[in-house]
Amino acid sequence: MQFDRYLFAQMIRTSIAVSVTLVGIMWLFQTIRILEVVINRGAPISEFLLMSVTVIPLWLTIAVPIGGFIGVTWVLHRAVADRELLVMQASGMSALQLARAPIALGVLLSTALMLNSTILLPLSFGVYKQVQFKVRNSIPAIMLQEDVFIDVVDGMTMLIGEKYEDGLARDIFIHDERTEGKVITLTARAGQFIERDGLPAVLLQDGERMELGSNEKAGAKLLFDTHMVMIAPQDRKEATRMPIDMNEDTITNLLDPAKSPSPAYINQRRAEGHYRLVSPILALVLVLTASCGVLYGQVRRHTWTRRTIMTFCAGMLCIAAVISSRSLVTMIPATVPLLYASLVVPAILMMAMLAMPSLTTTPSNPDDRLGALS
Repeated sequence: MQFDRYLFAQMIRTSIAVSVTLVGIMWLFQTIRILEVVINRGAPISEFLLMSVTVIPLWLTIAVPIGGFIGVTWVLHRAVADRELLVMQASGMSALQLARAPIALGVLLSTALMLNSTILLPLSFGVYKQVQFKVRNSIPAIMLQEDVFIDVVDGMTMLIGEKYEDGLARDIFIHDERTEGKVITLTARAGQFIERDGLPAVLLQDGERMELGSNEKAGAKLLFDTHMVMIAPQDRKEATRMPIDMNEDTITNLLDPAKSPSPAYINQRRAEGHYRLVSPILALVLVLTASCGVLYGQVRRHTWTRRTIMTFCAGMLCIAAVISSRSLVTMIPATVPLLYASLVVPAILMMAMLAMPSLTTTPSNPDDRLGALS
């Protein structure tokens, strides 16, 4: 029906706009935290932008259901204010018929979120964690500023004259006191920051190495063409990244106790796996909540404020129910059915409210129908 297509087009545009706004706010807060590093410390902006973009699928699991809820509520209330829904109801359309466009939108959003939870989120968050690991292990090179002495790790101070792309630097000075009883001073014409055995290092070229003993008398001097220095505390072992973050793991692995990195994480991973399966339904539930808030019973403009407050409270209750159920599953694994029921039961209940006849539905007398428009 043309009216359904009209409502659907309005709802999907509004829902997308709200979802993009919510994601934009989250993205802004994320980038503010790294803005100082990017501007003042010369960090690779491409890697930080990649980190901020690859975490977006995680935010979509929250932004899309809320965007659908606000979009449907806004469009339906605007249709009430313009008397469009009043005319359609007076013409004999039931609440379920008027809700066809919101239901179609809810199914579409839930399907998109299911694809996001099962495919996109693990892939993108895996990239995010990989870049995060790389940045954290290359932080000494990021922190270095031109013509400024920096304590890159305990016992090591470094100064560089100029820094270029790809980790290249010129006029490097290193003062190393990490080894007890030794003071090592290195100068080099050029160098490159690299990763070796999972740890940051600097490959020096065309330089001089001077070593002094604890008495500052006995020493040794060495000229070198190439020399590598590890930039890490002496007791630090090789850095390896363990894929234990649940957001980057697949649902199949989350539900398999044998794939847990530790027995202590089994219940938490199982709860996350079931949550990833059922959470996409939240979009449909919130859309149905918004639809019931406007379409259930007789559509009247003077009840707009009361219905809006009740709809908002019902939506918050649905969100709180699924979050609480997820926490309960983490503590008591036997309550997994409760997690599914927290969304499936409200969806069935609200579909029944839209479908069942009501004492307050459209009056059968044509004169009464005209009175409902006033």
